[in-house]
Amino acid sequence: MNTLVDRLHAAHEQVSRLVQEHTALRKRVVDLEQQVHNGQRLAEVLKARVSELEREGEVLRKAKPAESGLEAPGTKEKIDELVNEIDRCLALISA
Repeated sequence: MNTLVDRLHAAHEQVSRLVQEHTALRKRVVDLEQQVHNGQRLAEVLKARVSELEREGEVLRKAKPAESGLEAPGTKEKIDELVNEIDRCLALISA
């Protein structure tokens, strides 16, 4: 037969277990939120990198005629700009 003390003890144990589960779940939520944040940041960096590579491809397509001896005006400056932007992207990735 369950006495009142036994039932109170069982309820206390159940509450303690639920508090522990709640704490563990809160920690899991924080971890998952951090993963989401990191994933979003990585997605932004990768989008920037794709844009840079597309620009670099465009510069290379425009620079192709330069191989025949005629250099398009500003090609070297554009390449320098691309290199600087890629360096900034790499800095974001490593940050």
